Amino acid sequence: MLSLMRYELKKMLARRVALVANVGVLVFLVGIMVLNVVQTKTTDASGAILSGTVAIAQNREEALEHAGTITAERAAADIAAYQERVFAHIDRDAVLEMTSSAVYDLMFQNFSDEEVYELYNPYWSNLLKPWRVAGEELAQTAARVTPEMAADWYGAVANLTQQELDDGQAGMWEYSDAERAYWTEKQASVEEPFTYGYADGWANIISCSGFLLFAMLATCVTLAPMFSFEYQSGADAVVLATRRGRSQLVVAKMVVALAYVTVYVAICAGIIAGFSLVFYGADGFDLSVQALGLSSPYPLTAGQAALVSLAVMYAAGLGFACLTLALSARTRSTLAVFLTDVVLLLLTGLVPSAGVGVLERVLALFPLNFSNFNMLFSALESYPIGSFVLDLIGMLVAVYAVLAIIAMPVAVLSFRRHQVA
Repeated sequence: MLSLMRYELKKMLARRVALVANVGVLVFLVGIMVLNVVQTKTTDASGAILSGTVAIAQNREEALEHAGTITAERAAADIAAYQERVFAHIDRDAVLEMTSSAVYDLMFQNFSDEEVYELYNPYWSNLLKPWRVAGEELAQTAARVTPEMAADWYGAVANLTQQELDDGQAGMWEYSDAERAYWTEKQASVEEPFTYGYADGWANIISCSGFLLFAMLATCVTLAPMFSFEYQSGADAVVLATRRGRSQLVVAKMVVALAYVTVYVAICAGIIAGFSLVFYGADGFDLSVQALGLSSPYPLTAGQAALVSLAVMYAAGLGFACLTLALSARTRSTLAVFLTDVVLLLLTGLVPSAGVGVLERVLALFPLNFSNFNMLFSALESYPIGSFVLDLIGMLVAVYAVLAIIAMPVAVLSFRRHQVA
C-alpha cells in the first residue's frame, strides 16, 4: 500500500501543470503577503503618511494607548471624558444640526492636528459604536449620548444584535423566533467585560484567509486528472485489470489526495499566518473578538476567530477536493472537471443576491463570499431547520462534511465499476 501511495503521489505532483500550479500559488501567496505588509498605510499625528512596518508600529501604538479591560464603569468614564474634551471647544447642540462634513471641518478649526488625531483614535469609534448612525461624525454621536446611556454600555452593545435582527439584513431576511432566540442567546454568552488592545496580526489572518481560495484552485488542478487521465490515456484498461487495481489502488489514490490537500492547504495557511504574526505581531490572541468588531455576538477571542476562519477554509478545500475526485472518476474530460471547480469557486462570488435572502444564504456557502470577518462573525447569517438553527460557520462545516462524505464513495465506486472500452 505504501509503495502504491508513493507512486500515486509522485505521478500526481510530477505533472507539469500541477507542478506549475502548486509552486506558482506558493510564490503568489508570498508575494501577496509581502505586498500586504508593504502597502499597509496610516497617518501619524502630524498628518504624515506612513507605510509598511512603520505604519504597523503606529497602529500598534494607537491601540495600546487604550488597551485594557473595558468595564461598564470605565466605558462610562471614558465617554464622559471624551465629551468633556470635545464639547469644551465646540457647541454640543450645534453639531447635531450640522452635516458630518461641516463637523469634521469644525474639529480642525478648534483643535490642533495632534488633538484631532487622538480624538479619532479607533478606540473612541469602538466605544461609541452602540449609538453610531451611519455617516455621522464621532462628535455627533457623542452629543447624543447621555450619562444614563453611557452607564448601560454593555446593554447598548447587546442591543446591537437586536437592532440587526430587527433590520433583517436591510429587509432581505425575516428572522424566525428560533433564529432570534439563537442569536440573543449567543450574544448573552459573550464574556464580560471585554478586553481591548492590539490584535492586528490575528485580524490580518482573518482578512487574508480568502487567499486560500488560490490554494483550492491549485489542488483542483492537481486532482482533476487523478482518475480522468487514466481514462484518457487508456491506462484504465491496464490498471483496472491488475490484482489490486479495483481495491488497494483506488484507496491509495484517495488517501494520497486527501493527505496532499491537507498538507498543501496547511502550508498556504502557514504562509498567511506566518507573515501576519511576524510583521503585525502575535499580540492579542486572548483579546475579545469584539475588539475587532464590537457587534459580533460570538464568545471568541481574536486568536480563536482567526483559527476558525482558517479551519472553515480548510473544510471548504477538503470538500472541493472530494468533489473534484468524484467528477474526475465520472468523466474523461479533465478540463470539464476543472471548469466546474472554477465556476463554483470563482464565479459564485460574482453572482448578486439581488436582495433575495434565500439566494444570499446559498451564495454565502461559497469561499469567495464567506472568507471575511463580517460574514463569519458579524452578519448574523443563520439557517433555520424548523426549531433548530445553524449559524454560517456550523452550516459551512456541515455542508462541506456532507459533500466530502458523499463525494468520496462516488469517486471510489465510479472508478471501481468503470467499464474499460
